Amino acid sequence: MNIENCQIINQIDFDRKTTMDISEFSKFFEDYRLKMINSLVKDYSNIGDLYLKHIEESTVKQKNQPGMPSAEMRPYYMYWERRIFNAITKMIVRALAANKTIYMRTERPCLIQMTSSYNHPEITFHPTQEDLRNELEKFSRSILDSTNKFGRWWDGFCHIFEERLHEETAEKYIPHTFYTDVMQNKMIA
Repeated sequence: MNIENCQIINQIDFDRKTTMDISEFSKFFEDYRLKMINSLVKDYSNIGDLYLKHIEESTVKQKNQPGMPSAEMRPYYMYWERRIFNAITKMIVRALAANKTIYMRTERPCLIQMTSSYNHPEITFHPTQEDLRNELEKFSRSILDSTNKFGRWWDGFCHIFEERLHEETAEKYIPHTFYTDVMQNKMIA
């Protein structure tokens, strides 16, 4: 799978006759995004683990000693890491543009079902405007958080930083990802 051309936002059939409730809306997009990202991360890990290691063994004629980076391959690894960074950035920009397009359609199709009830003197909505706003913000944040799945390479190696358990929260995380660099891009920020 190609990171640069991947669409991590599920296509919506705007001609559909039924609307989704807020949980269906979230599941529709989140399940698809996670499926695509997990597939991309798997392919991404093969770049260093299979392809670049094979190139290093063929060109430098030696395998990296554990803990010893290959000085000859370092610029090559930097080149590929930059290419991957650019591909991830394009994927995120494309997803954010698709996200914006969903909300900016002029036909204003009904995507999320909202109900209301009138109990004098108040009108109550389900989901509430606050719940809807939070869910849509979570949807946008999840696009950006996709970059946290792509671990950076060790300096001078084509080996990806692996997931660790956070000591305080016991949550899995990757210590060095593309997230910070992608977030510094002016198109994304």
